[in-house]
Amino acid sequence: MKHLTVAILLALLPLGIAQAQEETQEQMQEEEFVEQLEQAQGQPIDTLKQAVDALELRNDLLDVLLSKNELTEGDMAIIQQLTETMENALAKIDEELGIMREHVQEVRSGAGDREQARIRENGQEYLERIKTLMQ
Repeated sequence: MKHLTVAILLALLPLGIAQAQEETQEQMQEEEFVEQLEQAQGQPIDTLKQAVDALELRNDLLDVLLSKNELTEGDMAIIQQLTETMENALAKIDEELGIMREHVQEVRSGAGDREQARIRENGQEYLERIKTLMQ
């Protein structure tokens, strides 16, 4: 019976090692996201590009955290911190969308008034901003 138990344990050992490796890989991935978050922490969001980049990083981290079966206190602290920055980034995007709307309205009005310079100037401003958002 003792030999059977040892044989079973030896047979299960690779499964345990594989699971431990998977957990270690997940932990390393989470640590990498946390490190990236900490490096970006405290940076003001002044541009649309910064807002898009901030959301991309934080969305990835939030996705990793939400995939966990249970959130730890540390996870919840991270979520609180990253969602504050996400709100700031979304506010900047909202501000930029308002500016884009104004430029599109100016393009439309310029077309109605047959003002090519107005169309070109506002059209270029709109296109520069929307390209950043559409990356």
